[in-house]
Amino acid sequence: MSLTTISQAAADPALGDRIVAAVWKEAIANPTLGDTAYGRQVLAGSAPIEMTFTYPIAVDNEAAYESAVVAGNPNPGGDPAVITDANISAGVQAHWPPDP
Repeated sequence: MSLTTISQAAADPALGDRIVAAVWKEAIANPTLGDTAYGRQVLAGSAPIEMTFTYPIAVDNEAAYESAVVAGNPNPGGDPAVITDANISAGVQAHWPPDP
């Protein structure tokens, strides 16, 4: 595992799109997270989603992403067999910013 792989995952547009979708889903469908200061920012369209979640989720899923890259997967960030939706959702929930 390497910092290069983390950097690749964090810059992967398909993974980024999936992370953004998961954040929005939590803000809309999870009243506990949606009713936080950050959740209200998401719903207002002013939350720094990529800055908040991209690297933490890339680190959380580093091994799976690197394995897919080594195996020649052309779209590791968009492939739910590499990083599952459940893994992304769990990462979003785990890294959701606490209220000040």
